[in-house]
Amino acid sequence: MAITIFQSCKKRKRVPNIFNINNFATQTSSLGFHGPFRENIRLFLREYAETEDYKVQNNPIWCALLLSESNGVVFPLYTLEESIKPSSHPFCNLCRCVGWSHHFVCKRRYHFIIPRHEKWIKPLNMDSLKRCDHILHGVVHCNGFGHLLSVNGSKDGSNYLCEEQIMNLFDRLCTILHTQKISVYDVLVKRCMDLRLLHCVTYGCSWFGKWGYKFCHGSFGVTEHKYNRAIQILSSLELKRIIHDFGNTSRGRVIGKIIHLYMNASDTQLITISDLLQFMLSLASKPIIQRKTALALAALSPNNSTKTTNDDKIPVEFDSLTSLTENSNCRWGVQRLEQAAKAIVTTLEQRNASINSKAKISRRELRDESRKKIGDTGLLDFMIKHIHKIILDNRIVHRKVNPATKLAEFSLEDDANGEVIQTRTEPEYHTPTLMPGQDVYADVLTLYKNVLLGYPESHTVSLAARAILDCKNFAKEWQFKESEDDNLMRLKCRVSPSYNELATQLTRPLPPAELIVAPKDVTVDELKLIVECSLRDTYCVMEKVVVKEIKMGQNQVFWGAGDVWVRGWGLDLDTELRFEGGADDWTVDCVCGAKDDDGERMVACDICQVWQHTRCNSIADNEAVPTVFNCRACTATVAGEFVAYT
Repeated sequence: MAITIFQSCKKRKRVPNIFNINNFATQTSSLGFHGPFRENIRLFLREYAETEDYKVQNNPIWCALLLSESNGVVFPLYTLEESIKPSSHPFCNLCRCVGWSHHFVCKRRYHFIIPRHEKWIKPLNMDSLKRCDHILHGVVHCNGFGHLLSVNGSKDGSNYLCEEQIMNLFDRLCTILHTQKISVYDVLVKRCMDLRLLHCVTYGCSWFGKWGYKFCHGSFGVTEHKYNRAIQILSSLELKRIIHDFGNTSRGRVIGKIIHLYMNASDTQLITISDLLQFMLSLASKPIIQRKTALALAALSPNNSTKTTNDDKIPVEFDSLTSLTENSNCRWGVQRLEQAAKAIVTTLEQRNASINSKAKISRRELRDESRKKIGDTGLLDFMIKHIHKIILDNRIVHRKVNPATKLAEFSLEDDANGEVIQTRTEPEYHTPTLMPGQDVYADVLTLYKNVLLGYPESHTVSLAARAILDCKNFAKEWQFKESEDDNLMRLKCRVSPSYNELATQLTRPLPPAELIVAPKDVTVDELKLIVECSLRDTYCVMEKVVVKEIKMGQNQVFWGAGDVWVRGWGLDLDTELRFEGGADDWTVDCVCGAKDDDGERMVACDICQVWQHTRCNSIADNEAVPTVFNCRACTATVAGEFVAYT
């Protein structure tokens, strides 16, 4: 296949290197990357990228060219080094939302960007750092903590890059550069389904979990325990329980058809919804001929029954004609509907009386006889279509298809034995546009909408689904392995502030340790200098720090890995660039249990200045925050004081 050369190659001063995406940033190609991220990124840019002939607000840019052998496309991987001090946005909102607001502000952060293909030959600008439509955008602070901002691949990778290729590339890049921890805000939606819910139910982890990303920080007070518990509840939901719960309703019958179809198509027994979704997604990835053959044979199976446990009972959806007018596209009023309903019931009563039994009458006969009493044929047709869904004076018109004639027949039934089951009063749920089996992903969407999101709000299934959807922040942590061949020791260095600094200025939790790499034969004075230079190079608050003492952790030695504590002086406690979360020290105490900013919409109480979620205070996302807001605690306190005063 001919290689589609990235056009800007022709404009470069020298012939650039083009790296195969499958071999790029692998362990065999990264033999020199032994240090921490702040050192490895400089080596990477020097060895694998070329400096661009322009800057973005005086921030330098490098470009590495990568080749995708599957389609012959050569594409750019840009790296922009953003200096924090002159930046108009020195603080990191992403760090604040994932619980890293106590990290010290780093001097630099590096943006890894693969733009959309139509922008490959165009220079980056400051807007490029804010766009969310890049094929890849990741930002890493020079201390090795960072965030994956966007992954937007083609649907199947046939044109450019698929999501899996992009994630593999970014994951290998983070590995060889020795990043410490990368977070991702998972709001991926495919085919109208949130992948963090679908994949958790199917595989027990989010879509990013395939690359080792785990629960990091939940919203609305969801803890890791609650998150894992919710996954267990949904993954263990049995198919027979689903069929029982939805019964012989219209959507219940559709759900039953889908479940039975794929159970018959599977060679192994499917017990839970996790088993079913795994099989369906696996089947969807197979060649179309194999997929259609398997489903066609399953549809012919005599076991593909659509009967449910409530088949002998009569399902209704509305308890009155008023409910019907409110929940359907009906242009007639309740009084007109009552006239039509009485005409239909009278027709059935007359037929019952004539044969002294429960008569079954075809739709055509029912329409013709009822038309003698109701002249509006549109009203009559509407009523015949919906009358089997309504309770009429403890009676219901039962509609059933005659298996011999394939025609709908109507009969009048009493509710004396409590056989009527009211199945739905809430708004209508998603119904498939295709027959089950014609489109596997459409069937998955039907189960997603009607099962995972279809139970009542107070049901355990709905509460578990809500807990999973409220967890969007995931993170992956890299553990560095010791190598006996490189003659280096790797230490995790933690700064130990003085008592006064902790009591007055550094009131937040101490930031994570800094990775220090030094020769194993280093002296104590040399190690002090290495630590001092590393801290000065990394953090704004430590630009003039002087290391006076290094204290090893218990049972630690210099020639191995371990933790060290650093004491000294020179912390710049007057700088505003102290914590990544900014200077504002918010107080969050929401009724859901949240004690920290989780990135969700919040409002501050005008009395106590404590922040709470708008959702937890019944303020919709599309609703403006009230001009004056008082939390429940302050409202109760004010009300109590008013009562005491009066």
